[in-house]
Amino acid sequence: MAVRISGVGCCLVDCIYGHVDFNSEAFRKCLSKKPGDGGLEPGKLTFEEELERYAGQPFVSEILPSLTQGENADKENIGGPCVVALINAAQLAHKESVVSFYGCRGDDEVGVGLLDKLNQTNLDLSHYRVEKGSETASTSVLSDPDYDNGHGERTFVNTIGASWNYLPDEVDESFYDSEICVFGGTALVPRIHQGLAEMLKKAKAKGCITVVNTVYDFLSEKENPGERWPLGKSDESYRFVDLLLVDHEEALRLSGCKDIPSALAFFREKGTGAVVVTNGAQNVYLWAESPLFGKVEEQTMPVSEAVGKAIKAGKKGDSTGCGDNFAGGIIGSLARQMSDNQSLDLKEACRWGVVSGGFACFYYGGTYFEQKEGEKKAQLQELYDQYVKQEGVC
Repeated sequence: MAVRISGVGCCLVDCIYGHVDFNSEAFRKCLSKKPGDGGLEPGKLTFEEELERYAGQPFVSEILPSLTQGENADKENIGGPCVVALINAAQLAHKESVVSFYGCRGDDEVGVGLLDKLNQTNLDLSHYRVEKGSETASTSVLSDPDYDNGHGERTFVNTIGASWNYLPDEVDESFYDSEICVFGGTALVPRIHQGLAEMLKKAKAKGCITVVNTVYDFLSEKENPGERWPLGKSDESYRFVDLLLVDHEEALRLSGCKDIPSALAFFREKGTGAVVVTNGAQNVYLWAESPLFGKVEEQTMPVSEAVGKAIKAGKKGDSTGCGDNFAGGIIGSLARQMSDNQSLDLKEACRWGVVSGGFACFYYGGTYFEQKEGEKKAQLQELYDQYVKQEGVC
C-alpha cells in the first residue's frame, strides 16, 4: 500500500552563504551577549528584525554585506525543517508513499521562484496556500565550513513573512487522513506552533502516527531568555507525540536539563513515545517505549564513517539541512516499513536518518534535486550498506 505522509510547518527560501568567517570582526560585532537579545550565535537562529534592532543597522544593506564581504549567495534553495524532511522522505520512499505539504507562501517573486523549485520535487502541493500581499519566508544561512575543526556550522537569520498568517484552521481535514502526520519546525510558523497540542491530539484521535521535528525556538527564547521552552503553547503536546526528533541544543532547551540522559527522562515522563537526538558529527541518542516502537533502551548510534572520510577527501558542500534530512530519512524508512507491513524498527529508521543527514553534507543547501526518480535512494543505499558494516550488524 502507498503510505500517506502529510506534513505541516516551515517552508522557505534558503539563501546560502557558504564562506562566512565566524571569527571575523564583522561577525564578532553581531555576536549575542545574552540569551534572546537578537544577536548571532553559531548553530542558532535569530529574526532579521531582531538582529537589526540589536546591531542598530539594516540587515540587507549593511549587516549582510559586511558578514559576506559583499558576495552574493552561493545558492538559493528550498529550506525549512518540514518541507526538506518531506522531500527526502519522498525520495527515499518514492514507491511506497504519497507525501503532501501543508503550508503557505507570499505572492511575491520569491514565492513564485520557491514554487517553481518545489514543483521539481514529487511532493503533493495542492494544500500549499498563497497569502496575498505577504512576503515569502526566507532564511539567510551563514555557513563557516572551517568551524568546529572543519565539521562546519551555520547561523540563521530568518524572515517569517507570510508564515505569521498561517492558522491551524487553514489546515484542512485531509491532513488527518494520513498514516503519518509530520509537524516540522513549527516554531517558525507561530500560530501553528501555538495550536500544536490541539492538532497533535486530533491526529492521534484519527489514528495517525505523529512525528515532531523541531527548530531553534527564538520566540520562546526572546520571551523568557534562558528559560525552558514549551513545545507549542504548553507541555500538553508531548503526550500526543509518537516520535520526537530534536538536536542537542533543542533537547536541552525544551527539557530544561543539562544533559541528554536527563532530557530523555523528561520527555519520557511527559508521555512522549520515542525520542531521537542528533548532535552534529557526534553520536545520535535514541529511546522508545510505546506500543508503536516497543521498548528501545536508551542508547547511542554513531554517525557514518564513510561520510566523514568522503568529507575529509574533499567531497563537501555545507551542513545546511543535515538535521532536516535526518528527520526525512527516519520518516521515509518508517513509511517503507509500514508499506511492507513490518513492525516498526526505530533503529532501522535511524540508520536511514544517519546516512540521509550525512549525504546532505555533499551538496549546498538542504534539498537535493533528482534528475530521475530513485537517484538519491540509490546513493543513500550505498551509504546505508557501508553503515551497516560499520555497525557490525551483518
